Amino acid sequence: MTTSPGAEAATDAPQVSILIVAYNSRATIRRCIEAVALGAQRIPVEILLVDNGEDGTGELVAQTFPHVRVIAGQGNIGFARANNLLAPHARAPYLLLLNPDFFMMEGAVDALMDGARRYPDAGAWGGVSYDERGVPDTSNSIAIPTLRQLASAAIGLSIAGRAVPDLSRDERVDVLSGGFVMLSRTAWDRAEGFDGRFFLYCEEVDLFQRLRAMGYPLWRLADAKGEHMIAHGQGTSPRRLLYMTTGIMEYVRKHWGFPGWLVGAGLIWIAAVERYLAGKLLGRRNTRLAKLGEAYRVIARWPHLWVHGYDPKKGLLTRQLPHL
Repeated sequence: MTTSPGAEAATDAPQVSILIVAYNSRATIRRCIEAVALGAQRIPVEILLVDNGEDGTGELVAQTFPHVRVIAGQGNIGFARANNLLAPHARAPYLLLLNPDFFMMEGAVDALMDGARRYPDAGAWGGVSYDERGVPDTSNSIAIPTLRQLASAAIGLSIAGRAVPDLSRDERVDVLSGGFVMLSRTAWDRAEGFDGRFFLYCEEVDLFQRLRAMGYPLWRLADAKGEHMIAHGQGTSPRRLLYMTTGIMEYVRKHWGFPGWLVGAGLIWIAAVERYLAGKLLGRRNTRLAKLGEAYRVIARWPHLWVHGYDPKKGLLTRQLPHL
């Protein structure tokens, strides 16, 4: 059923289908869905949700928000496959992917649609995300993995050559955050959605690279804003970093070929070992280094967990994880 400002149900056909993939999201899902009315004041929308988790988020949403269509899940199938599961049920010409820990600010959806009208040749339009303090977060500067980036991390430097984004104006970019991004249904269908091999992380990097190869520009819009509670407040935990690294390696495995895969894996492992050892040796005097070292412990000590990406025969999802 379609939602619109001031009414729980409207007869207007939705212009935007909002797709939410939940995973143990009871702590944030109410605020996320309630914020949609604030974000979509002029644009009729529908909300679809699939629950990948086990904490009853789907049941909570069905009971509390009857206008949300809860699509039957298939277990924890990952972010990419879950969005691919939701998309065929969507009725609108635009698909808005929304993380359950992202809370739209006033007019966010309206601003995305305004951007779609300003840049009609684009395939996707994203917004600007902030943390709970109102500080722009790292989702605004996602980068395509490159040898230069990995080599820079391996020699102990920050990412080489990445400029701080100007979030006060619209900007054409290479990658948008998959947690708050609107795509044209035409572009999504041409790309056949996400590559389902990506269980978590880097799936949007792969999708947007494919869209750009098809000739679709991508735009980040300054007026489409929201608050992002990254990883439900987990920050860079060892588990989250393991999945992030595995996502990068799946991208490298797909796009760089065998020599690039070897080089990329080596650079990632060197960077992880450096940070792990720094935490072990200097962590007693520096709490930040101690936390960083603990986060990289799994990456440094058990590279077999992530080096094959999400390979269905040798990748992370076939492995038994150590205590994290």
